[in-house]
Amino acid sequence: MQTYDGDFYQWTVEQAQALRQRDLDSLDWDNLIEEIESLGKSDYARVSSKVMRIIQHKLKIDYVAIPECIKHWQHEIKVWQKDIKRQISPSMIRKLLVDLDELFLDAKDLVLDEYDVELPQECPYSLDELVSSEKR
Repeated sequence: MQTYDGDFYQWTVEQAQALRQRDLDSLDWDNLIEEIESLGKSDYARVSSKVMRIIQHKLKIDYVAIPECIKHWQHEIKVWQKDIKRQISPSMIRKLLVDLDELFLDAKDLVLDEYDVELPQECPYSLDELVSSEKR
């Protein structure tokens, strides 16, 4: 049996085989648990990063409003919304609702790094508005 640190790819092959064979004694439980948790965390990180970028671009559209940039920002929002639609799950939605204020503050900081503008103190967008590509 390969070690988790020594040959990760071979470790994954062996762990999958042990799972298929229901060979519980051959499973590297601690690392397997860690990897499964990591999968969920990285999926959530990808989605939450896109939500933060959408907030950032919506703030730029609404408060910076550089006419020659708006179409590009809108296009990027649409691309991220389509990606989110394929990746989001009900539990991610619940976590995003909890994390929305923090994502807004991160997006706001990025906008303020680029532009000297007044931005709202609280997120002016609902999660539904951020992740839905439907026109409102």
